[in-house]
Amino acid sequence: MGLMIHSLEGLPEGHHRDYFIYLLDYGWAEPLSDALKNNFKRMATLASEQGNAVVIASSDTGVHFSDEVLSWHNINGHDVENENLLPAILVTNRHPSEFKHRASTMQRTEFNLKLVLFPLKNYCQDTGEVISLIQKIFSSIKDGKDLDDFQITKRKNAGFHGALADSLIIAPTANGTKVSYDTINSYLSNL
Repeated sequence: MGLMIHSLEGLPEGHHRDYFIYLLDYGWAEPLSDALKNNFKRMATLASEQGNAVVIASSDTGVHFSDEVLSWHNINGHDVENENLLPAILVTNRHPSEFKHRASTMQRTEFNLKLVLFPLKNYCQDTGEVISLIQKIFSSIKDGKDLDDFQITKRKNAGFHGALADSLIIAPTANGTKVSYDTINSYLSNL
């Protein structure tokens, strides 16, 4: 099931999935962001075939949402602009309703929240590379396979160095490294 965000109430709170996949951009039309938007339906189909994921993307009339962990200028203590983090694919265990809930509480650190971020700018030169990256990520999630030719480039733990949640930044490589599916799966489900 795909979800175009017009409201954070589009997915009921009790609707559980192993993965919530957010397609992140910063609201500007540019080729890499457009590749994510143009392939939303395909990603939603891949996610729904397994039944363990949901894809969430903004719509042209969608709402802006952010909190101290995730915003267009800061993702868990990482400077979005300086580190070229957007546009990106975010795989997380955070239900969309949590944004609304978090906005009304004063709690900052989220020890149960896990973020796995795939930034596009540093690793994709064109839209063809974005599509290839999408295929690798979604096929691996769907089939429960390792992410071949990827590596974890940054890791942050909640409560350390400005991190309010645990996060991984994963990047493609050409040197035969891989990120284990079990590592990602257990990381996201380690509550």
